Amino acid sequence: MLRNLCLATFAACVVSAGGLHAGELSIAKAPSANTVTAGPSAAQTQPAADLYMLCAFYPKPGTCEAVYQKALKDNSITAEAVRAEYTGYARYLNGSSPLTDADRQYLKETGVLVPNDLSPANQAGLHNVINDAQLSADARRAAVNNFLSRAVEAELYCGFNSCEESAIREADAGV
Repeated sequence: MLRNLCLATFAACVVSAGGLHAGELSIAKAPSANTVTAGPSAAQTQPAADLYMLCAFYPKPGTCEAVYQKALKDNSITAEAVRAEYTGYARYLNGSSPLTDADRQYLKETGVLVPNDLSPANQAGLHNVINDAQLSADARRAAVNNFLSRAVEAELYCGFNSCEESAIREADAGV
């Protein structure tokens, strides 16, 4: 029931964001300001708004690194969403450490619920958040909850937008 509610809410957000995207494109006047080069093939360009949308919901390996760098210099609200995705989610998706008993104990003590079907990459990322030495106790709990909500968001995004299987395998492998 909760999952269906989340899916319906996410679908409504995607539909409304699509309308905003069309409005933003009709206002834009300088095409060079609306394109970025990302990924290994520098000849390929996509509208910045499209890449911002992708990278705000799903940190696609090989594409979003350049978009994150561009978002650091951009003050738009879409760039802010990309920066938040990176700082709260994508930067933790490295390594392959599974959740430890100490991690599980922390989650139990803080009352944080973890989805049963969390991917290995997201489990490793959750482990990284829990063990981030730069976070205070309060900030750690908030970061863990933020990470988990973004992990679910990324899975929902891919469910609705058919993320490429190769990119999903790369993300699960921590690439």
